[in-house]
Amino acid sequence: MRLLSLTIVLLFLSLKIQAHVLYSTRLEPKFKPEFYIQESLKYFDTIDSFAPRDSKPKYGKRVIRWEWLPWLYLTGYRRASMKLDIVLTWYPTKVINRDCRFFKVQPFGRCRVTFHYLKPDVLIDIYEEFTFNDQGEITFIEAWTDEPHRLPKDDPSDPWFEGKNVKRLSTKVPGLGSWNGRLNRKALRQLSRIDDELMNLRKRLNLPITFWVKEGVRFLIKGYE
Repeated sequence: MRLLSLTIVLLFLSLKIQAHVLYSTRLEPKFKPEFYIQESLKYFDTIDSFAPRDSKPKYGKRVIRWEWLPWLYLTGYRRASMKLDIVLTWYPTKVINRDCRFFKVQPFGRCRVTFHYLKPDVLIDIYEEFTFNDQGEITFIEAWTDEPHRLPKDDPSDPWFEGKNVKRLSTKVPGLGSWNGRLNRKALRQLSRIDDELMNLRKRLNLPITFWVKEGVRFLIKGYE
């Protein structure tokens, strides 16, 4: 009975919070489709060893990058951290087969690309989405390995994940729907009580370096599985 009462209270609080939370899907595009496509493409230039180093997108002050398994979950938080992507270019990599498109509903930018790691000669297909604020800054980056059972949804008839029952984190993160797209920490704390994925995000945001190292060790041991 006590557990049931607690569940009801948490559900009530969640509904009350969500009524005032600004989610990314409430924002409408402020620029032409080409803008969002080009900004998405520029992101891949920052991790392509052979792309111009001055080609980079605009990031929101508290941009978040989330990469689903087998990758490391939280791999970037805040604008300054994105500058560290220059380190990735030291490992000879080309980002090829780039197909970036604009969508009227967030995420405005969605891409399919192939990472070509030259040493050793390995190709990995990636699906990636980009959420933007009203200033055209990227506020949330979300990536999946482009393989069956790893994507946001297993449905060949919905290749760009526009339908229902799509498993993406960006549309659940509170605050991304504000004009500047900044995370609402208070709402995240409340909503994470009933959402395991938001709880996972919250704990990693609290200790980003600790969890990044932990996931890095896990990846080194288990490799790409």
